[in-house]
Amino acid sequence: MRPTETFVVEDINEAHGFARLRVEGGSGLLHCGLFPEQGDGELSPLRLQMGDRVRGVRRGQTVSQVQWVSRAAPPEALVRRMEELSRRLEARGLRVAVAPESLADHQWREGPGSPLLEALQPQLRLFFAWDTAHPFEDERLLDRVEQATAEHLPGFSVLPVPGVARFRVEPGAHVIVGGEPDWEEPARLFDPLVEHINQELGRAKALVRWMPVRDNWVLATQELVDLLVSNGVLQGRASA
Repeated sequence: MRPTETFVVEDINEAHGFARLRVEGGSGLLHCGLFPEQGDGELSPLRLQMGDRVRGVRRGQTVSQVQWVSRAAPPEALVRRMEELSRRLEARGLRVAVAPESLADHQWREGPGSPLLEALQPQLRLFFAWDTAHPFEDERLLDRVEQATAEHLPGFSVLPVPGVARFRVEPGAHVIVGGEPDWEEPARLFDPLVEHINQELGRAKALVRWMPVRDNWVLATQELVDLLVSNGVLQGRASA
């Protein structure tokens, strides 16, 4: 059985998907994949970076069974960027419960998803709750929209008109004709309703609107949405 050795990551070749390793305390370079193994044999979702210390088994010019010993710290400039982003979000009422170093490390190592979005999502007022149900099967959708909107538009309420794609909205006893229901693009049904609500929010001089983001809307200011989109926390909606 081949012995396990400790290596230091010397270089990353992104184009060809491998890392160059040097035996700790030795010389010469070997190769391994960009993603180390986890305890259960699955590959880590976070990739190697220069300065990482790993252990593995040497096989010719390659190293297999690679696992982390210690991870290099992310670049200080990226940590400072995450600190500034957290500060700006908290100044706008969104508390960030993830350390800037963790956010920077996840971004540096190109991890999937967004830990920042996961931390912020309970504080964001989203129109669709995709993680719970498809919008057409979400029995709480209009209740959730009503509750969030009423915080900025007192007296607001919205009810579906049974059997047709229409919504009854107060104040004003408005009946809003929805768009054509489309399972693949449920926003079409709600577009006229969102437009009406935003007009009413404008008349009430509210600072927020239901702002379009990818396959959803979020109740926020344009400034906050721009900040979230520009930093990859949310994705903007593609133009038609």
